[in-house]
Amino acid sequence: MNPTTLELLRFTVDKSFSLVAPAFANLRQTVKAAGVKEQYYGLTDDDMKQLLWVIEWPQKIRLPELLDESSKFRQQVNTLDVNSKPISWLVPFRFAEEVRPALAAPVCEFAHIVLKETSRPGPISESLHKTFTDCYYAAGFTGGNWGIATNSNDSVCLYVLGWESREHHSEFSKSALFHVEIDKLEPHYAPGSMGLFSKLTQELS
Repeated sequence: MNPTTLELLRFTVDKSFSLVAPAFANLRQTVKAAGVKEQYYGLTDDDMKQLLWVIEWPQKIRLPELLDESSKFRQQVNTLDVNSKPISWLVPFRFAEEVRPALAAPVCEFAHIVLKETSRPGPISESLHKTFTDCYYAAGFTGGNWGIATNSNDSVCLYVLGWESREHHSEFSKSALFHVEIDKLEPHYAPGSMGLFSKLTQELS
């Protein structure tokens, strides 16, 4: 089990975009050549113009320039977005197995807690973690984990959560247990806090 950095890329795509587009397939082949063993992608359930691409970067990358924002690869990645400005978050995990139960689930949720400038993760760390662990009491929860994006100045907490169905998540979100920690965290929310849901395609190499 080796450390991995999960990159979540979110694009706004043209209505004509297809998941089998050759340009997108070529980019996925490029990261494979860099040593990436797992990647996932899919359109969001609630907005078919939102594309999610998850890259699990290994600790040692054969082509480290792929993480350079000025690289040709990144310029090509940007062209998938209609505004040429995809959103990218980098979250380290101890090993890929931590998040695979979520990424490979029938429904994967990416819950974003974006903190206000006046809020820091440290003082609310217990609630940030417990809002994840409480999911294990929910019917239909398949696993996952959470972390703080290293390229967010400690302002974005990303939860990667797996569900058997959207209905299971919906039922849990109505429960008293769900609101125990969420109610504590909501005063710290900044714009951009959201949940994105998708049935992801897994691509292994």
